[in-house]
Amino acid sequence: MKNKINFVIVVFSAFVLFSCKDKAVYSKMNNAPVANEVVVHKIVVTDFMDAGTYVYLKVNEADKEYWMAIPNTKIEKGSTYYYSGGMVMKDFESKQLGRVFDFITFAEGISTSEVVVSKPANTKTQAPASQEASKTEAIDIDLPENGISIANLYAKPADFKDEKIIVRGKVVKVNKNILDKNWIHIVDGTSFENNSDLTITTTQIAKLGDTVTFKATVVLDKDFGAGYVYNLLLENGEIIE
Repeated sequence: MKNKINFVIVVFSAFVLFSCKDKAVYSKMNNAPVANEVVVHKIVVTDFMDAGTYVYLKVNEADKEYWMAIPNTKIEKGSTYYYSGGMVMKDFESKQLGRVFDFITFAEGISTSEVVVSKPANTKTQAPASQEASKTEAIDIDLPENGISIANLYAKPADFKDEKIIVRGKVVKVNKNILDKNWIHIVDGTSFENNSDLTITTTQIAKLGDTVTFKATVVLDKDFGAGYVYNLLLENGEIIE
C-alpha cells in the first residue's frame, strides 16, 4: 500500500491504543474527532532513521517491539520517551527509506515528560506540521457555481458517493506532508447535525484564512485500518479558484 493519508493523522486527533498484531474495535471518525481518554505510551528508542520530514523510530514498549514515525525531531538512542494516541498503518511503504513496514505507528510527536502528553486533547500542542485557526467566528461563504454547501453534503452524503463535487470554504486547519498529502479543513458557515468542518486531501496547499474552491471526490466510510474510519472525506482535491 502506497503512502496515503493519514493522520492524520490526523490528523487525524482521535487515537486508540495500538497493537502490532491485534486489530482494535472499529470506531467512526468525524472531521474533528476528540479522544475522551488519553492513553500514554512509555517507549525506549532502540534505533532510528532520519527520512527528512519524518524520523522513524524502532521502540520497545513493555514486551512489544515496533516501529513508529513522528515529525522530524532530535532523538537519542536508548532514551525513554512518552506519546499519546497514534495511528497504526499496515504494509506501509516508505519511499524515502525504500522499505515496507509490516506495521508502523504514526504519532504527532513524543516527549521526555509523561505529564506533557497526559494533558487533555483540547490543551495539547499541535504537531509542527499542523496549523489551525478558530472555527467559532461567523463565516458567510458564497456557494460556488455548480457547488454544494457543507451542510447539504453532510445531510445527504450517499447522494454524492464517489462523485466529484465542488465546495468552497475558509481554511481553518492545515496538516502538511502527511504521507505525501496535505489535509485541508474548510468551513463555509453551514452545518448539519453539528458537522461543519470538511476535510479534503490534496497535493496542493492553502493558507489559514484563505477562501478556496475545491473539486474533489466524495468518499464515505474510508477505512484506514487500526479502527479508524472516516464517515465523510473528500479525496484528490484540486483547487479550481
